[in-house]
Amino acid sequence: MTADQLIFQLQADMMGVLSNPKRLMILKVLGTSEKTVGEIAAEVGIELQNTSQHLRIMKAHSIVVSRRDGQAVYYKLATPIFAECCDLVRKAIMESLENTRKQLQSKR
Repeated sequence: MTADQLIFQLQADMMGVLSNPKRLMILKVLGTSEKTVGEIAAEVGIELQNTSQHLRIMKAHSIVVSRRDGQAVYYKLATPIFAECCDLVRKAIMESLENTRKQLQSKR
């Protein structure tokens, strides 16, 4: 496998991890600041155990990093580029939807 092929494989693996809507919501929540599992769960609106499972998967793929402070575990994005990337994809989706809306209106 060439270096380029390896990078594409790693990218595909990471995109697979981010293909889950709850993980994207977690990513959005962490885009602004470091948070505990409980804070993330409350903001996303999912159970603490499910939040921990999602964070474990995201950590295994180097999307988030954690640190322990006493009993609390804090999570943050490994790099803000992940939030920027997701924002760009969201903007592209919104632009595409707007273009579709305009096309449908012009056919009326």
